[in-house]
Amino acid sequence: MATIYLISQGDAKSSDVYDLSASFNYSLSNLGELHANMLANSLRDTRFEMVYSCTSPLSIETAGILNQGRKKSISVIKKLALEDFKADFDVNGECFDLPLCIHTMMLQPRGFCSSIYTQLKIVEKRLFEIIESIGMLYSGNVLIVLESLMVKLLTNYFLTEQNSETLWNTIRPVSLSILHSDAKGRHLILNNDISHYQCQSVA
Repeated sequence: MATIYLISQGDAKSSDVYDLSASFNYSLSNLGELHANMLANSLRDTRFEMVYSCTSPLSIETAGILNQGRKKSISVIKKLALEDFKADFDVNGECFDLPLCIHTMMLQPRGFCSSIYTQLKIVEKRLFEIIESIGMLYSGNVLIVLESLMVKLLTNYFLTEQNSETLWNTIRPVSLSILHSDAKGRHLILNNDISHYQCQSVA
């Protein structure tokens, strides 16, 4: 089973952030590009069998920076479309809009989360199933770039009651979380790491 490197997408330019009327045509800010290049430099010696990205323009751009300039870059970055989740969004007869949920979650206080808890648990389960199926396809490392909320739901899946405060930590832009597999299953061995922000040189 593959070791999964989960990357949260980079920051958007300030004029683009969560503008739902812009048809999701975001682009990375200068800082977002810098963070992505810093992580690319940090991972320059890590070999990946495949690179995946969800269809968010920010995720695609982040994945492209992480993939470019590698000795063995991936020729085609595979896409994880939000449409893949639609069958699981019908909760109590209501359609659950994941892009709108992502937008709202980033703007609303913590208390809002309880009102969509059921929907989020369904999406969390579906995300985990998809990540597991990807993990079964490879034996090495796989890099996956997702919206921050998706990364949060996936990492929360592995956190226990002892990590209750960590459950509410914000996923930082271009942070790195790693899911490693062994005989006992898959484990979260790195969570929301931004140590690469300290890199002095970038790829």
